[in-house]
Amino acid sequence: MKKFLQFKIFWRMLMVAGLLLPAPSLSAEVVKVSGVVTDPSGEVLIGANVKVESGGKAATVTDVDGRYTIDVDSKGKIKFSYVGYDPQTVNVEGRKNIDVVLSENEVALNEVVVIGYGTIDKKELTSAVSHVSAKDFQSVVSTDVSMLIQGKVPGLSVVNTAEADPNSSASLQIRGVSSREAGLGPLIVLDGVPGASLTNINPNDIASFDVLKDGAASAIYGTRGSNGVIVITTKKGAQDGQVHTTYAATFSWDKANRDFDMMDAEDYRNWRIPSGDPSADLGASEDWFDLVSQVAFKQSHTLTISGGNTNTNYRVTVDYRNGDGLAKKGNREEYGGRASINHTTKGGLFSVNLNIAPRIVYRTDADNDVFRRAIEANPTSPIWNLDDPSRYFDFSDINGFENPLETMALADNRTQEKILDWNATMKLNLLPLFMPKAKYSQTLNTQITFADHQYNSDYSVYEPSTMNKHLKSDKKGYGHRSSNNSRSHSLEWLANYAISIKDHNIRAMLGYSYQYWQNSGHSSSNYDFANDGIGADNLGSGDGAKEEGEVLMDSYRNDSKLIAFFGRVSYDWAGRYLFTASLRHEGSSKFGQNHKWGNFPAVSAGWRISEESFMAATRSWLNELKIRADYGETGNQEFGSYISLDTMGPFGYSLYNGQWVKVWGPGKNVNPDLHWEKGRNWNIGLDFSLFNNRLYGSLNYFNRRQQDLLGNYRVPMPPYLFTHTYVNVGTMRNTGFEFDITFDAVRTRDFNYTMNFIGTTSSNKFLSFSNSKYVADEYFDAAYTEIPYPNLPLQRVEQGRSIGSFYMFKYAGFDSNGDWLIYDRDGDIIKAIYGTQDDRQYVGNGLPKFTMSTSHNFRYKNFDLSLFFRGAFGFDIFNIHDFYYGTRNFSGNMLRKAYQKNVNISQTSNPVVCDYFLERGDYFKLDQISLGYTLPTPKLRFLDKVRIYGTVRNVFTITKYSGMDPSYFNVNGLTPGAHGGRGFYPTSRSFILGLQIDF
Repeated sequence: MKKFLQFKIFWRMLMVAGLLLPAPSLSAEVVKVSGVVTDPSGEVLIGANVKVESGGKAATVTDVDGRYTIDVDSKGKIKFSYVGYDPQTVNVEGRKNIDVVLSENEVALNEVVVIGYGTIDKKELTSAVSHVSAKDFQSVVSTDVSMLIQGKVPGLSVVNTAEADPNSSASLQIRGVSSREAGLGPLIVLDGVPGASLTNINPNDIASFDVLKDGAASAIYGTRGSNGVIVITTKKGAQDGQVHTTYAATFSWDKANRDFDMMDAEDYRNWRIPSGDPSADLGASEDWFDLVSQVAFKQSHTLTISGGNTNTNYRVTVDYRNGDGLAKKGNREEYGGRASINHTTKGGLFSVNLNIAPRIVYRTDADNDVFRRAIEANPTSPIWNLDDPSRYFDFSDINGFENPLETMALADNRTQEKILDWNATMKLNLLPLFMPKAKYSQTLNTQITFADHQYNSDYSVYEPSTMNKHLKSDKKGYGHRSSNNSRSHSLEWLANYAISIKDHNIRAMLGYSYQYWQNSGHSSSNYDFANDGIGADNLGSGDGAKEEGEVLMDSYRNDSKLIAFFGRVSYDWAGRYLFTASLRHEGSSKFGQNHKWGNFPAVSAGWRISEESFMAATRSWLNELKIRADYGETGNQEFGSYISLDTMGPFGYSLYNGQWVKVWGPGKNVNPDLHWEKGRNWNIGLDFSLFNNRLYGSLNYFNRRQQDLLGNYRVPMPPYLFTHTYVNVGTMRNTGFEFDITFDAVRTRDFNYTMNFIGTTSSNKFLSFSNSKYVADEYFDAAYTEIPYPNLPLQRVEQGRSIGSFYMFKYAGFDSNGDWLIYDRDGDIIKAIYGTQDDRQYVGNGLPKFTMSTSHNFRYKNFDLSLFFRGAFGFDIFNIHDFYYGTRNFSGNMLRKAYQKNVNISQTSNPVVCDYFLERGDYFKLDQISLGYTLPTPKLRFLDKVRIYGTVRNVFTITKYSGMDPSYFNVNGLTPGAHGGRGFYPTSRSFILGLQIDF
């Protein structure tokens, strides 16, 4: 009874307290707001989203008359949005009728482009920069985010020769090859931090790519700007005061294509064995390509939480990715995340930004040569040893290599990678401190950024004693382990000032940059283990390293430092006449003593003709017309550390006082004049927008002259200690024309159609190989073949000619014995075996003269469809697999054409490097087709948006090339279109399913 009375008193106290507390619901007045949503022409928008932003949770869509009705707090906010239009948020302020006019997106002029150490409106841009936003990305399930913009940027070549391999990365090249022996890839800048890793970025985190292609845009990065710059901007936190949660998932299946028409067991028995050619019927009938390959399944899951307001906002992303390769053993599993927080103090005096991105990757590497071994295998070879079914069949005596299934099943090949990127930026608004009563519109701020990148990898491989090759050599297993560690940290300081006085606008920037790299690693191997269970985890237990003369270990460490001072000033008058100039003064520890520092100037100008009064008559259809020109000098310092220094190295052993002593001495010739490769770049461009911004684009002509190219040159001994020295000699030139045109062909309430055309023409010339001090031959051969027909060059790089030039015999037919005939230097027909180096001639080129892409995007109500085509034209490919497998001389399995088209070629004649195997590589392909559907969710309480889509990649290719898909051949680097080896990774067709849910 006592407890009951205590509970009754407590309950009454709660009721009294509840009466004393304010009741917010009583102070809120809910009103019913209605109205009409239209476009600027007055046409009603059917199905426009209407959602209470604050003061309730209601949501609806406009009806067939564009009308809506919604309940909202009288002091709340309503957000209106529609595909293809800018969203608009309206304060209710007690009104019961609100009509809204949504403006069409004007992407062409209002895009903000990220440039080096800053941003700029696209209409104010005076250099060649291509901007690609997230809505235009390719649909890919790849760890290499550069594949998102493959074919999307004129002048940018993105080639991945093993796209379906989850551990493969693409080769990137901007406006042609620019070096002989230094690095060719562009500088990657992530959120303002140069030197970022592409493997530690989730595609869902990327807001845009900005590709700085010309010298004026990239000169601000000095000795790292010659190959162009790709600036990646990640998404930031929401600023609408709400918390947004997004889940995105993609699933893909890659089906390997049979790129080569190889003989099967039946063909082998019907053609090769009866022919009398060297052969062996081993009794089986196996499809070795099918045995080693699989349908590669990949999946990716991303969860994002974002929220905050204009003063403080955050975005946190976590992701999981798991992908198999086409080879049965290849796999990549990774876990990663990215967190970003931005905070600005009251009044905007001080702001801070912090980003951190950890990632851990587990790789199971397939044998890189597994597919070559599979197609070369005798199709009558059994899988297992007939005398000992516990062992795999030994290929080495029959096919000359290891059984691909044995290597795949028994060899354990693993890598673990750990990546950590983090950076912090602190920004101070100086204007209120120094000029609190500034007369004109001004900004003055300074910021400092510290960034740290850490990478660690642990690689191990173990081959058990049960493998055939170890059984034959009596080796009891083999283990290897290596680690590679790298770290870079940077400190960058910027100061920005801007002022507007009437029509005069001036912006200035000063900066300082410091970056330090350190790389280290070690490796060790051993063999003859007590049992195979130890693997590579206890290499010291092996007995192989105990043998005399066996070292089986190695290690390294190197570092480098880069320091720079830079500045930029921009001026425009009324947004009509535009001018920008910049200068970077930079030094590198890699350079020789006499050339530690260099200067990299740039200047650009633009004229917005459409703003002139004499263009007034055209303003009904001409929205923007701007011409621009620029010049900039850039550098390339992508070569090893310590090359200019007098380093020491081991040179074997010498007997001294009865003991063997390791001899040390100078490791190379010293070069105090070693410095950066210098690029002199100029560009002329035109930007336009017509017909109410329905048709817009850019045109560019560029000329890049790269001089002081780095390379090893022969020098006399003495005075030099060694025969070759790494020096700056040589000049190369690239020229070309680019266009990027977009047409919004149809814009209605229910249906939109946008098309885009991108194209690049390019030419290259190696101008010189020598200077007054270092003289070299006027050419060198490149792209050599391998065994069984080794050391035969496919191309020649010669002074005065373009790279990619095929230099070989000219095919003249076959004689009655099936022997190869060629044309000699005088045009007479001779047997190929009598051909000399003087009989070789230029027969083609592997550098495409024209590359293009076109995308077509459709939207019908909530459905969207996109088609993406791309192609390359005016180039040749040497069909290297025809060369090896297309005639009866090869010892392994062959193409069917060896006993069909080429059956009359003598079996005893080695194939000849001649233009018989040279084919046109031109292709045009439907690279991607994607269909999506966005579910209408106005009545779903917990969902803002749900989108599902399906994509097919590599749909079809139109080409006359008879080998594998020509788009997978590398056209970057010094030997475009030429590949001398037999190894390959199959092409594939990809099927992708995607889902995105916004909560």
